[in-house]
Amino acid sequence: MRLVITSQKTDTLDRWQRAFEGCAEVTCRRGPRAETPVDAVLMAGLFAHERYGGRPSFSEAEILQNRRGDGCPDLVIVPPTRPMAKDSDGNWKVHTDYADIHPARFAASRCFQAIVEWNSTQEVPISAVELNLGLMNMDNPVDDSSARAFRDAFEEHRERLLPER
Repeated sequence: MRLVITSQKTDTLDRWQRAFEGCAEVTCRRGPRAETPVDAVLMAGLFAHERYGGRPSFSEAEILQNRRGDGCPDLVIVPPTRPMAKDSDGNWKVHTDYADIHPARFAASRCFQAIVEWNSTQEVPISAVELNLGLMNMDNPVDDSSARAFRDAFEEHRERLLPER
């Protein structure tokens, strides 16, 4: 699977490019959208649900069909948030089993898992995905940890995402 990372912020893109250095399946492009065709775009639920449907999930990524003809790819992949639980004061907090998992790694890992499952059941596989950092609310030019966490998740699922050679 090809991953195209896009951002309009040069400083952010530089960090992601360094994190994915040596990864031939990943390209970084400055701009609002991927210039090459992709099958799907990763998009935070904050932006995706009102526009494309679906509903927030605490466990699984959603793959939504884009029927709007709005220039976005035909598939929109929405990551889950980490599971939440109420603490003793009644406040919502990240469930203790997930507190040590970086949010970007959790989101990416669940998205890659959903792509693997999609590709095992659908006639047309997802072979190219855009990670639009703005649409994932990850366009922070001083955050190295999200890029590293995303790379870790990519490496975790790499063999299942890439076609047999």
